[in-house]
Amino acid sequence: MANPSTRNKSIRPLLHPRFWLVWLGMGIAYLLSHISWPTQQRLGAGLGIVLYYLAHRRRHICMTNLDICFPDMGLEEKRELARNHFISMGKGFFETLTCWFQDRQKLLPQTKLTGDHLVREALSHGRGCVLIGGHFSSIDICGSLLAHFLPVHPLYKLQSNPVINWFMERKRDELYKKTIERSNMREVIKSLKTNNIVWYAVDQDYGRKYSVFAPFFGRQCATLAHVGRVIKLSKAPVIAIDYYRTESGYQLDMRMVQEFPAEDEIAAATLMNRLMEENIVRHPEQYFWSHRRFKTQQDPSAPSPY
Repeated sequence: MANPSTRNKSIRPLLHPRFWLVWLGMGIAYLLSHISWPTQQRLGAGLGIVLYYLAHRRRHICMTNLDICFPDMGLEEKRELARNHFISMGKGFFETLTCWFQDRQKLLPQTKLTGDHLVREALSHGRGCVLIGGHFSSIDICGSLLAHFLPVHPLYKLQSNPVINWFMERKRDELYKKTIERSNMREVIKSLKTNNIVWYAVDQDYGRKYSVFAPFFGRQCATLAHVGRVIKLSKAPVIAIDYYRTESGYQLDMRMVQEFPAEDEIAAATLMNRLMEENIVRHPEQYFWSHRRFKTQQDPSAPSPY
């Protein structure tokens, strides 16, 4: 179970010797974040290749997901995609360090943003705006870059390590106008009622209690139900966002979602999954294939595919 929020709590208990290795790791991360972007990309690619061969469990999850989502893809093509996925995740590791420890301003010349006028138009109605995105390897760095252009309120998940929580919550407070712990629906509604931008990454399995089942690449999977409920309550406009790494930097693209079916939870979940599919096929190696997307089965008695 994740630790509670560390906001308004002293750092003193986290200086206990049992956390010293974590702090040492944070220091190493700080040093690595100062490496130039091209070098980070090369090191990240190397790290990804190493993990592809060593992280057997994650590679198995990745290959299982690819088997489910791309049944017509050949084995060698799947292996190549899995290898490129790990390379992308390695690059994402270094990008997260840059997000934590470096000034995002230095990456702005390498960043292209399209569709931001749609957000401003959506906010003109006074009901806030919901951004729907997914989990891609560049999510941390692209999120911090997005916050330079738009005052987004992202949802986040607390981590199990209190030192990581302490650091990440404070860093998010620096990067974003406001952040919302993912279970705090009251704050989500409050942000929308005050005409703000709430950013959801909607593509992870939070379990049967919080989900409805909708197709994702042709297979039923647990999909967040409360996003549709939030949109129904707030009547907020919905914009899909895609973010990905390019050879020279980052691209963030937004497009308006017309007639979001907020009255029907399954239809809403189906639409969200289709939006994710459209983003994934543009740059499939950058998706979080090593996440257990199909962990919760529609039939409770069915075995896990993993």
